[in-house]
Formats: sequence, C-alpha cells, structure tokens
Amino acid sequence: MSIITFPSTLKVSGSRWAQVRRDLAFSGPFGSQATELDGPLWEVMIGAPDMLERDAGEWQALLMLMRGQTNQLALWNHGRSAPRGTMRGTMTLNTAAAQGAVALSIIAATEAATTLKAGDYLGLGTGVTQQVVMVTADATANGSGVIAISIEPPLRNAHLIAAAVTWDKPKALFRRKQSAASWDYKNVTASGLGLDLIEDTRA
Repeated sequence: MSIITFPSTLKVSGSRWAQVRRDLAFSGPFGSQATELDGPLWEVMIGAPDMLERDAGEWQALLMLMRGQTNQLALWNHGRSAPRGTMRGTMTLNTAAAQGAVALSIIAATEAATTLKAGDYLGLGTGVTQQVVMVTADATANGSGVIAISIEPPLRNAHLIAAAVTWDKPKALFRRKQSAASWDYKNVTASGLGLDLIEDTRA
C-alpha cells in the first residue's frame, strides 16, 4: 500500500464532502435512542471537467496509481483549502490533546488577535494518526497567539503538546469505494473522470 498525494495541477470541476456517521438508532413506543458505534468518516466525490483527450492523461494516471482500493489518496477540501479566519503562521498544539477531544488549544506565536471561523478545516497527525477536523464555532486568539477552538469530529488519536497543526490544504487519507476505473470518449473529448472516496484509517 502506498499513499498518493492528489496533484495540485489537476483540474477539478467540483467536489462533494460529507461526513458519514456510524450510528445505531432504536425506536419504540416509549421513545427513541441512538448510539455511535464508531467514529465518523469523511466521504468525498471529486470530478474532473470534460477536457480534450490529449489533456486527460494526468487524471487517468491518478486512477491507475490508486490501484483500485489498494492505495490511499491524501486529499484536501478543494472548496476551502485555507481557513476563512485570519490565523496563519506556524500552528502547534498549546496543550496535549486526548483521544476523543472536541476542544483544542492552539498557539501561533505571530498571530495575536487573529481568528478561526466555523467551518474552517485543520489537520493533525501523520500516517495512521492523520485526521482532518472542522472548527465548529468562531474563535479569536489572545495577545500571545493562543486560540481555544471546538472541533468535530472528535480526535481519533491523542496528540502531544507542540504537535503540528496544518491549516494549508489539510489532508485526510482516502480509499476508493470501488475498484473499477473508467472514462468516456466522444470525438476528441474525455469525460466521466472522477473519484468516489471514503476516509481510510488503515495503518
């Protein structure tokens, strides 16, 4: 198994991000209840625009490199590749974060009074601990560049103080939901290129 990084040179016509929650719900005459069986996963559909056949090679090569469902794809959300808020710089955890945490303290020493906005994406970890989370409420850093944020989904892994936090194209790891790769030709145009993906937490 290899990790393939989505090429930043690939043209994208659109993408759809969703969060798949693995819940079990019960309903009866005395009320209903739901419990979460496992942590939620990101699901993505991303497509290429119709293009001249001679320009389709890079997309076709990516499909081949995925080797069906074997390899993982490191992919960011093309709709919001950087925060809506103003915080940038070098972000790290200001305190250790426990597995299951939905609140983080982050520091970026040069970013006093900057912001992170609800809907911003951040990345933590590498490899098997790699995860993309969403900020769920607006927050503002103090004069030292420390910002307290709420996030979803909860952290799958614990992270140490000073662990890196990624704001520029934070990437989750995905695998294809099916193995077949195909595209269509019509005259000199290639179409139908794209990927249907589910977040993959394999080691």
